[in-house]
Amino acid sequence: MTKRIALIGAGNIGGRLVGHLVNGGHQVVVHDPDGAAVERARAAGAQTAASVAEAARDAEIVLLSLPNPTVVEAVTTRILNEDVVGRVIVDHSTIDPATARRLAKRSGAHAAEFLDAPVSGGIQGADAGTLSIMVGGAEAALQKVASALKCYGANIFHVGPSGSGQALKLANNQITAAIIAALGEGLSAAVSAGVDLDAAVEVLTTSSANSTVLSGYFPKTLFTEERPTGFALDLMHKDLGLFLDSASRMRLPTPVTNVVRDLFSIGQRDGRGERDFTSVVEFYEDFTGIRLRTGSVEIDEPVEIDQPIEIDEPVGADA
Repeated sequence: MTKRIALIGAGNIGGRLVGHLVNGGHQVVVHDPDGAAVERARAAGAQTAASVAEAARDAEIVLLSLPNPTVVEAVTTRILNEDVVGRVIVDHSTIDPATARRLAKRSGAHAAEFLDAPVSGGIQGADAGTLSIMVGGAEAALQKVASALKCYGANIFHVGPSGSGQALKLANNQITAAIIAALGEGLSAAVSAGVDLDAAVEVLTTSSANSTVLSGYFPKTLFTEERPTGFALDLMHKDLGLFLDSASRMRLPTPVTNVVRDLFSIGQRDGRGERDFTSVVEFYEDFTGIRLRTGSVEIDEPVEIDQPIEIDEPVGADA
C-alpha cells in the first residue's frame, strides 16, 4: 500500500533509503540542509521540501536519520508542532535510550507514535537494502510502518519498549569497537613477531577469534591501500560516549569501554576523526611501524623486541 513518507536527513544512510522507498511504490518527501544531498534524493525519485515542517506535513510516516540526540530532539519538536495525530515517527539515528523514551512520551501526548529504530549494516547494507533494524516502542506502531521498513531492512526486530532499540544499538557498536581495538592489538603483536599478515588473517578467520569485523569489514577498509570511510571514527566516538552515559545512569561499571573510548579519543587527536572508524587501529601501527595491509605488509621502522618504547608525553583519557 502506497504511503506518503517524509525523510528528514538524507546523509550516508538516510540518502540511500530513498531509492528503495520509491521503488517500493511510496511517495517520498525529503528535507536536508545539505543541497547536494537534496539533489541526490531528487534524482532518486523523491520530492523535496524546504523545511522539516513542510516535509512532515501530511506524511503518514516520518523517518529520521540524523547525527546526534540534540538534532533528533530539535527536529522531533518541530514535527510535533504540526498536526501529527495518528502519525508514526521512526528514528533511524543512533541516540541514547533516555532521549528516545522522552520523545516517545512527548509524541504520545500529541496522539502520535515514536519508534526508536536504529539500523546496522552501514552504507553497504543501506545500498543493498539489507539493513538490520532494531525497534523499540509499541509493536502496533511497528506494524503500521513495517511495509515501508521492509523496503530497505532485511531483518526487522521488535526488541522491547521505547529506548530498547537504542540500548541494543549502543551495545552493538560498543562490542564492535572493542573487537576492532582487540584485533588491532593482536594482529600488530603477531605481525611484529614475524607472522605474515595474510597468514594470520587466514588462520584467525577459521578460529575462535573470527568475527564479522575481521572477515567482512577489515578486508574492505583497514586491509586495503585506500582505507575508504564507511563509518567515521567521530561517529563511533560519539556512540561510545552515549553508551558510557547510559551505563553510568545504571551505575554499571564499564572498564573495557573506557579504555576503548580512550583509543578513539587518541584517533581524534591524531586527526583521524573523519576517517573510517577502523583507523583507530593505526594507534598500534604508529608504535610498530608496520602497516596492516594484506597482500603487502609495509614496514617503516620496526620496533625491536628488546627495546622499550619511549613516550615523550603521557596520553590522558581526554586526549
